[in-house]
Amino acid sequence: MERSVQQELKRRTVKVRVFPSDDALLRLVSAVLVEIDEKWASETKAYIKWECQDA
Repeated sequence: MERSVQQELKRRTVKVRVFPSDDALLRLVSAVLVEIDEKWASETKAYIKWECQDA
């Protein structure tokens, strides 16, 4: 998951190339992370189901 986040940040920052300030970069990175978090939170999650088998 970290790799996909890094790839998404790289993809978005490469397009801009030069940021006018550190705050501008921080705003973009924050927006991307919020977007990824919202997407992750809305997805259905598959959990491990532990099943006991009698021997």
